[in-house]
Amino acid sequence: MNPKEILREIISIKHSNLFLNYIVERIQDKDYRGRHITQHNRYDLDRLSNILKGIYKIVGDKMFRIPLGDDKGIYNPDCNEYYQIVKSVKDSADLGTINSLKKNFFVDFHRMGLLNRFNIKQQLIPPNKRGVVHYAKLTDKSLIFLKDTSIIERHKIFTDAIDKLFGDAITQWAETIYYSNYKKDRIGIFEFMLILSDDRPGTNKKKISLIDSFRELERWQREKAIELIRQYCNPSNFKGNKTIRRDFGNWKNEIQQIFTLLKNTVYFDITENSLRLNTGTYGIFSDKLIKKRSLGAKREYFKKHRISDKIRRSLIFELDHVVPFSSARNKVEFKLIDNWQNLIYLKKDKHAEKTKNDNKNMVLSATPLEIHLDDIDGKSRITAKNGRTALYEGSLVNKMQKYNQDILKEVFGFTKS
Repeated sequence: MNPKEILREIISIKHSNLFLNYIVERIQDKDYRGRHITQHNRYDLDRLSNILKGIYKIVGDKMFRIPLGDDKGIYNPDCNEYYQIVKSVKDSADLGTINSLKKNFFVDFHRMGLLNRFNIKQQLIPPNKRGVVHYAKLTDKSLIFLKDTSIIERHKIFTDAIDKLFGDAITQWAETIYYSNYKKDRIGIFEFMLILSDDRPGTNKKKISLIDSFRELERWQREKAIELIRQYCNPSNFKGNKTIRRDFGNWKNEIQQIFTLLKNTVYFDITENSLRLNTGTYGIFSDKLIKKRSLGAKREYFKKHRISDKIRRSLIFELDHVVPFSSARNKVEFKLIDNWQNLIYLKKDKHAEKTKNDNKNMVLSATPLEIHLDDIDGKSRITAKNGRTALYEGSLVNKMQKYNQDILKEVFGFTKS
């Protein structure tokens, strides 16, 4: 069958089915795979630790040169340390080639805040921007991770790194599942891949209905649909570059890597082919916490700061935790962070600016006219004007600042001078 015939065949499984009509539309979209979160790298906490150890063994905390282009067997003497790193990582983690280490793993690690990459002038390349990479260096976070820290501290650093890699995707998935009939059910890998992974505008509200619709199909109908989707998403069916082609295998590989990473966080209970929201005793998204997080703190902020429903529906602003969730090491700290006094309503570009700096800007100072968000080292400042790029009640600034000082002291042992 040609691609158009395959699409018609998918619909014909059950013409009225919501999921089948949706998936036919999705796989024709150039953004069918959703947000590109991670490279095709298979690593967990232990393997990541071994990779970082392999790098540190050769260069420690020094900057090192990276060979340009694809490896064609041409030795570059200026990159001798990099070739040693490849061998060291191979010995310590049993993976990595000259190409895969720099093109895949280093890209993820940079976005995770574990490794920095630099241009020919040794200037830092922003994590989410393309650039010709000439040098790399382990970050301070990696050096702390590699020290003789407790397993809890290492787990926290890894969870923090994954939060940076995923952005707000983890929270969206968790809350979508929680506010459904599936908060205690397992979500299959194909349900996640074909439905939950879709991050196109306007899709979040219908994801649960789509899972309902998928499960309404008989087992043979689901299996037939997945097989037809696999046949359609065959690169040989398409001509042109990667934005034109569809690739079921690569799509599923990326989802499997996402599962591998999520397995090492507290958010989900993961098996090879399914996930379930972690609502157990030790899960961050316990029944009590997620209710308070999603309903209590947010609603309290909007009430205290007099944010109207009309403004909220405009989607121009986004609610941000000044001290991020990834800073929490236990449920006590989680509750401190999950408080309306630790929230600020920022315009999207300001929120993105804070995210781009790995959410380090968590030291708040404010007047009724503007707020400043500094990093702990005092090297970076984000300023937002009340009524323009931030929305808050001016009379509450003293309460906001006091709570920020208390939480920074409790979680980080930091006292603002």
